[in-house]
Amino acid sequence: MHKIFSFCLLSLISIGLTACDGCPLIAGCNGTDRSPYFISPVSSQARGIPVPPQTRLTYQSQHFRQTHQQTHALKEQNLTGIAFPENTAILWGGMPVERFIQFSNPEMKGFSVYPATGFKSEQSNTFLNLWKSCDDDLSIYLKNPNDWSFNPSNMEIRGCGRYQQRSEYMEDNFRQNEADEFLSKINQALQKLPKQHSYPVIHQPSK
Repeated sequence: MHKIFSFCLLSLISIGLTACDGCPLIAGCNGTDRSPYFISPVSSQARGIPVPPQTRLTYQSQHFRQTHQQTHALKEQNLTGIAFPENTAILWGGMPVERFIQFSNPEMKGFSVYPATGFKSEQSNTFLNLWKSCDDDLSIYLKNPNDWSFNPSNMEIRGCGRYQQRSEYMEDNFRQNEADEFLSKINQALQKLPKQHSYPVIHQPSK
């Protein structure tokens, strides 16, 4: 009798944690991200940068029912990502960018910023030229993790594409030395730039 009861209890638990044709409810169906998000209906600001209409703001869930699209913006302190709508970018440090994603490791204070697809930077300086040569997102460590504005005094670039900060697991000394040299140059160039105060929103025609 005890075995039958235990089996029934386990079956009920299994059913309770399963949905959408058998996929785990906790993980989400088909591996989809269940993080809560809000689509901003109007222009606003988050983490010190402008948020055009239809920008997707993603947050860290604070309880198990806080998932998927929300009807209002959540607390900015829980913001983990900003993604501008298609064919929209802002000029951040002179580079058209389309999204910011906070580091998933809570011990790492910072984010990755991604150049916007299909846009070209019309500006040119040592910092931008190095970023363009890397042709990838920048991994940026922040002194103040709540400030995502282009503020060189708050920033240190830790990686760009194949150029990553030295790791104890890196065995290729030649490539690591190359990465160290690149990061040193781009950080020196970064620190020569002023804090940005305005962030033009730019668009490109839909294809």
